[in-house]
Amino acid sequence: MARQNSPDFQQLLDGYITDDLSDLETDEDTTEDESSERGESSDNSEQADDPCIARQRKRTRGGEAVMGGPGGATPTRVRGAAAGRNSSVKWDWSSTPFIPKQLSFDSSSSGISDACSVTDSSNELDFLREFFSDELLDMIVIETNRYAQQYLRGNAMTPRCRLANWTDTTRDEMYLFFCIMLLMSHNKKNRINDYWSKDEVYEEKIFGKLMSRDRFLQLLRVLHFTNNTIRVENDKLQKIRPVMEKLQHVRKDDPKTRIEEYLDVLRERSQIVMKPGKHIAIDEALIMWCGRLGFRQYIKSKRARFGVKAFVLCPSDEEWQGYSWNFHLYYGKDTYMVEDPKASRLSVSERIVVFLMKDLLNSGRHVITDNWYTSLRLADYLETQRTLLTGVVRSGGGQPKEVQNMKLDKKQSVFARKGNALVVKWIDKKDVCVLTTKYTVNIVEYKKTYFGNQTVFFNRPLHIKKIIRKWEV
Repeated sequence: MARQNSPDFQQLLDGYITDDLSDLETDEDTTEDESSERGESSDNSEQADDPCIARQRKRTRGGEAVMGGPGGATPTRVRGAAAGRNSSVKWDWSSTPFIPKQLSFDSSSSGISDACSVTDSSNELDFLREFFSDELLDMIVIETNRYAQQYLRGNAMTPRCRLANWTDTTRDEMYLFFCIMLLMSHNKKNRINDYWSKDEVYEEKIFGKLMSRDRFLQLLRVLHFTNNTIRVENDKLQKIRPVMEKLQHVRKDDPKTRIEEYLDVLRERSQIVMKPGKHIAIDEALIMWCGRLGFRQYIKSKRARFGVKAFVLCPSDEEWQGYSWNFHLYYGKDTYMVEDPKASRLSVSERIVVFLMKDLLNSGRHVITDNWYTSLRLADYLETQRTLLTGVVRSGGGQPKEVQNMKLDKKQSVFARKGNALVVKWIDKKDVCVLTTKYTVNIVEYKKTYFGNQTVFFNRPLHIKKIIRKWEV
């Protein structure tokens, strides 16, 4: 998929996580007692009289919880039940520091695959043909010519009609057509005709050299991927069905056959080229679509806003950012995924993660998700599949109740763990809660100098900035 289709993970955290906490305001409690900020010891009577320490303690139904304040309070035992998706599961939480269990990962299995035919001497066209083969172009040519003839037979053509002088297209011409489409995305103009305009303000000679305007508009009018005379009931992706059948070298005439069987072929084209590294990210993408479509989605936070929603798995390694290694289209409540019997206890959103990672489990990888997928139940399941998880947790989506209900001041944080799962909550602009089975947590002191040489000390979980960098895919 193109870069525009990949998920913008930093946008998902807008208002929650930033690379720099420079916008934190000065807290009077932080400057009142420097010895408390620097973690210096004091006797019990002083702590009992200190209103800052007293405010840090909170009684809950499950026991007493201690928040890590500006000085980092000594952790105590925290007990409670996980909320939300895990309300039926009892968890014993401990706030004692720990080093999580790490999994070994064989990096030799990642990177460009031996099955990839491109080499250092390959040109741009070779890379395109790795995903967009001649066989696929031949199918598009056949269906485009078929639809053009059907249209000409079914409609009266006037001498001035653009399609009146139609001639069948070829594979080479179709390559030129898609080349022009890609080139147009880098040269934005108001109208298609402007690309062939002779006006010196708009003139781009390359378009006229590649193809005439009328021929381009002819192809654009009759571009087709399917035979309109063949109808399949309840097939929302019927328009691209024959293309996928051609890729799979098999004809599927059963109307009950799911379209995912054909989408598997498109996924394979992406997966044979490379294998992701240790860190991967999963989120939803919106493929812009301006036409009529029964399952078109509207997502206000996305750049395109209207389009086809897809769940996408992308490598988080820097050299592969934006590469869609696996994906699954969403076309309504009938969206189908191959179920794993072992994951029957998981929710729909949690099963999406398992489905996209089915070929990457049990390899020691680390997956990063947003708050629609992340839960303690998913982390527990992935741990049995030798996979680590990090992600933002929704309020009530699996946090210990004691952690969820704690009212923290700015620059304060709290953490709790259960086995290898760690929950970290801190205050940025809003409450932020991260669940991870990979990272540990250490409260470290940061020094910030504001205008007027005013120095403020504040605390932040050590690995938060590292987690943010992994999210930027």
